[in-house]
Amino acid sequence: MSNDEVRQHTDWDALVQAAAPHLATLLDTQREPSTRPVTSDDEAFFTGSRQPDRTPETGEPLPGLLTELLETVLERGYCNGAHPQYFGYFHPRPLPVAVLGDAVASLLNQSPAAWRMGAGATSMEIETLAWVADFIGYRPSTGAASPQGIFTSGGSVANLSALKVARDHVLGPDAQERGGSALTTGVVYASSESHYSIPRALDILGMGRRSMRTIPSDATGRIVVDRLREQMARDVRDGLRPVAVVGLAGATATGAVDPLAQLADIAAEHGAWFHVDGAAAAVFADLPETRASFDGLAAADSVTLDPHKWMFLSYGLGCLLLRDPGHLSTSFADGAHYWNHDARDDFVFMGPEGARPWKSLGLWLAFRQLGRRGYADLLSRNLATARHLAERVRATGGLELLADPVVPVCCFRVVPDGAGDSDTLTAAVHRTLTQSGDFHVTVCRPDGTAYLRVAVNNYTTGEEHVDALVEAAVRARSALME
Repeated sequence: MSNDEVRQHTDWDALVQAAAPHLATLLDTQREPSTRPVTSDDEAFFTGSRQPDRTPETGEPLPGLLTELLETVLERGYCNGAHPQYFGYFHPRPLPVAVLGDAVASLLNQSPAAWRMGAGATSMEIETLAWVADFIGYRPSTGAASPQGIFTSGGSVANLSALKVARDHVLGPDAQERGGSALTTGVVYASSESHYSIPRALDILGMGRRSMRTIPSDATGRIVVDRLREQMARDVRDGLRPVAVVGLAGATATGAVDPLAQLADIAAEHGAWFHVDGAAAAVFADLPETRASFDGLAAADSVTLDPHKWMFLSYGLGCLLLRDPGHLSTSFADGAHYWNHDARDDFVFMGPEGARPWKSLGLWLAFRQLGRRGYADLLSRNLATARHLAERVRATGGLELLADPVVPVCCFRVVPDGAGDSDTLTAAVHRTLTQSGDFHVTVCRPDGTAYLRVAVNNYTTGEEHVDALVEAAVRARSALME
């Protein structure tokens, strides 16, 4: 490649010039999201992905590539999470300032993995972790000198990290150094509504998926405490070692929050680690409207939280907080002859990830721009909207509410007149709603019965949008029963 060709491909002014005609389209995806369907999915994407083309042999001009990119995604295969009637899995409309943070962080290319890879980025990441912990009312133990946790790529890695710390703390050095037989007695407890990342983590950690004890949940998705006590007592009698109790602070399906204070006491009785998987909803733990439901979270040894859910950031930013963050260094500290250790905080020795992007800058900016009060207002708006939906469902014939929302997730089913199959009717209404392009909801079965699951995860979603959903569900029900 000639010097002229190198300059052509590294010309920042040319990049800006090529992108400029598309900026309005890009910004309109967030400014005017309702002008596009909630979702689109061209079947040709899947069939084409079975036999991808070979790597392009020669380069192409950037302006044409950007045009193709936007047409491909926005017109043919787009999950429009910014749409106020997107009620599916957590896919928030990102705050403008958070998008700016991601762009700045990508351009500066600093990594908080180690102090010398970006002293400013690392110090700001430590500050942001402290703000997250403070926002949810989760205080470090007295005298904790380390950062209170780590940022990760998402809740799955955060849960994996927490369970590794629990394994090493409870089973001791042999589990960490030798593995194998040292892991065979450890068991972990979580409810039937727990996230799939929990058994997966036990597999990765060498404990095996059978080391997970799945405890039944009640009809609303909360763990049945008596069944947990029975299972733990039985395991102890059999010579097994309780390693961790996992409590849910926002079940994916229903938004349910386990009785965390009771779980904390049970874990303590058995010398087990108490981990709270609050990836979805721990951000609500210290709001006046929801604080009582999260009683006991402050007693957790560790808490997972995903800022890329109800803190309205772009994917992917997860977070793991510890009451005693020194356990992270015990589990993840390591070294190599080529690594020049710094006495200051190196996150690379506090978690499983090495070099990683500075994804927390958008959150730092959002905290500074919104403040605690601004963030709380956005969350309270989502909660009020979900509660309004519950009231509408309760007052509407042919619809049946699962439970009052604890966090902004509301589940309801569609019931026929007289004898009939509610599951079949609910599924048919779901298809009608999603195929319309006006709504996106999912289906869950917390008690074996099908419910429409509605997550209010967009700070611009209001009562008028959930009212429209109820009205559309009623129309679909009527049409299907004719």
